[in-house]
Amino acid sequence: MAQSHFYHSPIGWIKFEESEQGLSSLSFTTPPPTPQPTCSPKLLNKLEEYFIHGILTPPKLNVIGTAFQKKIWDLVKNIPKGSTKTYKEIALAYGDLKAIRAVAHAIGKNPILLFIPCHRVIGSDGSMTGYAGGIAKKKWLLAHEKASTQKTLDL
Repeated sequence: MAQSHFYHSPIGWIKFEESEQGLSSLSFTTPPPTPQPTCSPKLLNKLEEYFIHGILTPPKLNVIGTAFQKKIWDLVKNIPKGSTKTYKEIALAYGDLKAIRAVAHAIGKNPILLFIPCHRVIGSDGSMTGYAGGIAKKKWLLAHEKASTQKTLDL
């Protein structure tokens, strides 16, 4: 059975759910309605490593989604810290440029923010496109990772 926990990060509250099978969701949220007990020590350490030292080490994940979504999320997981990819580049890595809208939709359904780093996916022109945590958080995360968001336009 999954348990919900909260963590107060430098950019807001994070809610996550984990079970014996692994982390199944992580999202930005509003403050919890009541004081929360300390969250999972292992995950707490991983979140603090990221927010304090910039080291992102994924925990065991229990990703729930379609086969297509999981394939896209695997591609997103492979974007190195300090780098960005465009939706077009993810669609090309998937093997079908015509699937770009489906790729964007799958990225938008990412249930585990940070550890499936969809904040590293930007528009082809370098624009900060949608992010479930909000554009301000996306910009903060990319700056925290010292990622370049400048892209070269195909002319």
